[in-house]
This record gives sequence, C-alpha cells and structure tokens, in this order.
Amino acid sequence: MPVTINGNGTVTGLTALPDSAMSSGSIIQVIQTVKTDTTSQSSANAFNDISGMSVTITPSSTSNKILVFPDLALGSSDFESYHCIWRLLRGSTAIGVSTSATTANLTGTGGMHKSGSGSAYFFGHSKMFLDTPSTTSAITYKCQWSGSNSGVTLYLNRRNSAEAGSISTITAIEVAG
Repeated sequence: MPVTINGNGTVTGLTALPDSAMSSGSIIQVIQTVKTDTTSQSSANAFNDISGMSVTITPSSTSNKILVFPDLALGSSDFESYHCIWRLLRGSTAIGVSTSATTANLTGTGGMHKSGSGSAYFFGHSKMFLDTPSTTSAITYKCQWSGSNSGVTLYLNRRNSAEAGSISTITAIEVAG
C-alpha cells in the first residue's frame, strides 16, 4: 500500500512494527510523573508512600525490561541529627534495595545524612534501576520514605524553611528485551 499524506497532515498507508521487530535495547515507551508541589511526613522507622511519586506503565511484552528513574528533591527539618532513607517499589515489592543495612528499617534504595550544621537544605537524589517484571499487566512503580528517628520531618520539593523549592520526577522507560 502506498504512503499518502493529504492536505491536512493525515498520513495513511503506514503499518506499525510489532514489538518483535524492535531490536534489543530499543525504547518502546516512556511514561513520567512530575510532582511540583510539596509534601512532608514525620513517621520514623516505617516506610510510607511519597505522595504523588508513582508512575504506571504497561509493558507490551514479557521479555521487555523497565528502566526506572526516580529523582527526588529531599529535605529534612534536621539532616544533622537524622537521616532519610527512601526506597523504590514495584507494586508492593521493594526493588533495588541494599542488602548491607544492619536493620530492616534502613534497607532502602537511597538515603542521606548530613553531619554538621545546615539542616535546612534539600538535596537531589536520583537512582536508576533496570527491572525485569516479566508481565504485560500494568505495573506501578513508586517511592517510599522514612526518617531514622522520631522528631524529624521529611520534605519533598522544599527546604525546611520553605525559602526554595524544586520538583521531583519518576520516569519509567520500556526497553525491548
């Protein structure tokens, strides 16, 4: 069938390639969630979802992989005395987490602790994780966080003093297997 472009920009005669025709490593789709507002939490030693930090993607083949990029603008009321730990989840399962933590409440994908003064700052924190979900069902990736002790408030997208802000994103990229 010939390819035709009519006067209003409509193209006919094209056929999409099946996923099986994509070479390994080709990008199939990209989905991103952008969080521009702020959120906070004060729970310690228990992971809670970070409000607005999730993305849902539906793989087109069970052999494809999902490259997940969480990029968090984390802040704290006191980075000097407490640390923030965060983790990445596929559904309700933590993925890409450390196996070297000494206690379960510190087992995460990333975290930070700042010694010395300057507890009002926020820090960008990013990771990449290549997941092999082996499904064609919709998958939700999300981030959770926890403080190391009670008495600390964690912030996303703002400094402790609310003088400056940032954005956070979570991006999922389907990669042909």
